[in-house]
Amino acid sequence: MESAQVRRSFVDFFVARGHKHVPGASLIPDALSTTLFTIAGMEPFVPAFLGSAPAPAARVVTVQRCMRVAGGKNDLDNVGRTGRHATFLEMLGNFSFGDYYKREAVTWAWEYLTSVLGLPPERLRVSVYVDDEEAAAIWRRDVGLPADRISRFREDNFWDMGPTGPCGPCSEIFFDLGERAGCGRPECGPGCSHCDRYVELWNLVFQQYDRDGSGELHPLPKPCIDTGMGFERLCMVLGDKTSIFDIDLYQDIMTALPAVAAAVADGGAVNRRVIADHARATAFLVADGVMPTNSDRGYVLRFLTRRAIRSGKVLGYDPSFFSALVPAVIATLRDGYPELAGMEETIAGTLRAEERQFDQTLARGEARLHSLLVLAKSSGASTLDGRSIFELHDTYGFPPELTAEIAAEGGIAVDLIGYRNAMQEQRERARRDALAKRVQVRVEPAGDEVPASQFVGYGQLAAHSRVVALLDRTGGAVQSLETGVLGSVVLDRTPFYAERGGQMGDRGVLAGHGFAFAVSATEYADKSQRSIMHLGRVTDGVLSIGANVDAMVDPWWRREIRRHHTATHLLQRALKEIAGESVAQRGSAVFADRTRFDFDSPVGALTEQRRNDVAVRVNELIRADFHEQIESMPFAEAVARGAVYMKSENYGEVVRVVTFGPSIELCGGTHAQSTGEIGHFVLLSEAAIAAGTRRVEGLVSEAADAYVRRLRSAVEDATTALSSSVEELPQTATRLALQRRELEKKITALQSQVAESHADSMLALLREADGVRYVAARTPQSAIGLREFAESLRVRMQSGVLALCSSDGRTVSLLVTVSADAVARGVSAKRILTEMASHVAGKGGGSALQAQGAGKNPAGVDAALAAVPAAISSALDE
Repeated sequence: MESAQVRRSFVDFFVARGHKHVPGASLIPDALSTTLFTIAGMEPFVPAFLGSAPAPAARVVTVQRCMRVAGGKNDLDNVGRTGRHATFLEMLGNFSFGDYYKREAVTWAWEYLTSVLGLPPERLRVSVYVDDEEAAAIWRRDVGLPADRISRFREDNFWDMGPTGPCGPCSEIFFDLGERAGCGRPECGPGCSHCDRYVELWNLVFQQYDRDGSGELHPLPKPCIDTGMGFERLCMVLGDKTSIFDIDLYQDIMTALPAVAAAVADGGAVNRRVIADHARATAFLVADGVMPTNSDRGYVLRFLTRRAIRSGKVLGYDPSFFSALVPAVIATLRDGYPELAGMEETIAGTLRAEERQFDQTLARGEARLHSLLVLAKSSGASTLDGRSIFELHDTYGFPPELTAEIAAEGGIAVDLIGYRNAMQEQRERARRDALAKRVQVRVEPAGDEVPASQFVGYGQLAAHSRVVALLDRTGGAVQSLETGVLGSVVLDRTPFYAERGGQMGDRGVLAGHGFAFAVSATEYADKSQRSIMHLGRVTDGVLSIGANVDAMVDPWWRREIRRHHTATHLLQRALKEIAGESVAQRGSAVFADRTRFDFDSPVGALTEQRRNDVAVRVNELIRADFHEQIESMPFAEAVARGAVYMKSENYGEVVRVVTFGPSIELCGGTHAQSTGEIGHFVLLSEAAIAAGTRRVEGLVSEAADAYVRRLRSAVEDATTALSSSVEELPQTATRLALQRRELEKKITALQSQVAESHADSMLALLREADGVRYVAARTPQSAIGLREFAESLRVRMQSGVLALCSSDGRTVSLLVTVSADAVARGVSAKRILTEMASHVAGKGGGSALQAQGAGKNPAGVDAALAAVPAAISSALDE
């Protein structure tokens, strides 16, 4: 069975059992998520598990793309070196939100693996949580698994996605790859640390707790089911392989790679696998909107791209080989993700630009690294010092992870702790995505690579300035930028606020005689904060060094950011008053349309009452119309006045203090002139992002007005559609949801009755071929699926062959099942299906017991059915 068919079969199996197929979410999780990327199929449904948001349905099935490159769910170092690990993977999952529980999850998983996919039951082992007698009993009683094939673990069978959030005991299903993959030890079994013989295939998580920031477990509103099966591992097992890199998803990509020089050891197997994996990961990252940068998700994309390019260089490939793989990658994923086809040029173009930039970086960086390694070896050192790693990253743009990988190939360790110390400020800024505290930091002396800029934007939105430096999109210094070109502009003086302390940088226009430059972002050139870069594109004419410009900030952008920034100050004051003065800021992000505030909470999660109290208090401070007061004073004096500051930050001797009534903070950002102009505050959400750390998100000004309008419109539409008053809307919605669930149960029961009725009439078509009974028939067009129909018919016909077709006029679906006694005589469902598929321009796969497929020629259905007896006889003759 090809990978695309496996993916479809999983979804079809659970849809037939009342599940709603929900499309997979983006690799970029919700803004309130605690993870950098989506790491599990359940992650998009965390609010539903917690009861804070409605589930899309009581039963859901998904195929979710995931990335595991950071934190506890990090497989990066093992990619290519084992047959089981990948950075990008697809997770097959079925979910129940308070509907079914352990018994259905276990029995359906077993049925799908053994009956639909035809995996040998004797090669499957399971594990349960050490104290979960209920799950163990289901495996023994309902599935018939002997006790000696049920292992019990504690930590390995209690699943969570992080330090906080939904969690619970789990039961894992393992597949035995056989002695060829084993260690030979008598005690070898699931979880063996010496070999990969037992592959974890499917994890059935019985979600029943919510872990808070202190580690305490609280029962979920309803017990839920969250299962996850690694798609690539499943395809590996079905293909009788011992490595995921041997399945079509990877092989088709590796086939598209250039030939490897004969001198390369092992044919470059590890590097080829790394390239194939990273090609899949980077394609999806770009498709989901990530672009190469030096921070957070953009940094991961850049690192994966550069690691793959460097792996290709080891194999003797031209640097442009990586972007050339994009068509092959999309071809392997098109069936499950048709939207990728329209993104091909965007993905390839992004990777081509990164290839060109990294080609120069790699040449310079590798030469320097080579000399450092030679020097280390000649001096007898076994470790490359952290300062050298810092130099490679800071001067040559060489990723420290790549330095460590290359050094390891030469037998040299790396001092990453020393590197982190040297890079602490930059690394912290990248890791937290510019969520540092809003402060005026001490200005350190810096070199003269980029001229300094004077910020004049606290009291004005426009200034006459002169261009003192220009950089192209790669950061290289240039003399001019032409129309349509991306680049950065440094002015001698500017009203544009550069991104800092969580406040996004300004947008606007730089205009002069015969040219215009649209500014899309404003940043500091380096940590010294002496040079302000205006990032954007020349929209007209040619911009040259020395040109006089009118620098004009977008007034709407600045106004809305000022208001959201001021609201963040008021929010911190309100949180301290409601939750306690020990509330401590951990970060913030201020945008034109929202604000986000992270803090250590002394009371854990905010209760509904506390959330309401915080929102009420913020709006009281807004209506009080406190006017902005800005003062510069010694740090010690500011602290004595009660100014709020972040303990982890370094401050200069003189700091900038911003006061709005009872709110006093050290801050270097821009603010509203008075709190009254903010309008009103809406608290959107509050959630955990780490142990003891909460995140609040809110809106003010125009964004709050728009939110209220949308909410009011939605409520009015709902009341009209449900013929309900606003006050009665919750009760009406609850009543209708219960009615829908009852109707769905009745529909399922009726479908079963219809299937049984049609099955009785089909028995009239029973025939024999060389002593083997068979039914070859076209199923009626109804809501009944082929498998459900076959199950009903099989109950009435214990022995023989069922060969069924259905067609919607455009496509054909095929299903063949063979009883065990017929298989013993040599009859194979897979071979019969292959013969049938040839008449309908189709293909398929499966096992001797069951096979399924699809075709594109409905006109050939009769010929396909007519071919069944000959296919049976042919098998018996062999």
